[in-house]
Amino acid sequence: MKKKLQRRIAVGAATVVTAFAAVAGVSATAPAASAAVNPGKYTFTTTSFGIPSSAPATVRGKVLTVYGPTGPIHYRIHNTPRSGYIDSGQGQRYFLNGRTFFGPVVIGHSTLTPRR
Repeated sequence: MKKKLQRRIAVGAATVVTAFAAVAGVSATAPAASAAVNPGKYTFTTTSFGIPSSAPATVRGKVLTVYGPTGPIHYRIHNTPRSGYIDSGQGQRYFLNGRTFFGPVVIGHSTLTPRR
């Protein structure tokens, strides 16, 4: 009797976890492959609150270096299936070639354009 009850609890728990994963859109398979941002020279352009800004940048490995007027700033690139994003450390998240967020609020967009 005790083993039968334990088996029912285990099956019930597995069913709940599977149902939750299906509702949340989580896959039990391997994660999607991530598209790394290619190394090279870029122009990093952002528009936040309608104000455009542009600076030369480079990508080496998983590091984006933006060369601004106060000197180079290094950001760790977090790869996504389509590109990647960086966090400014001040609450802003820049999706490379996508939206810019301040916390949960969209404040603009950014692009990372290759240059020669």
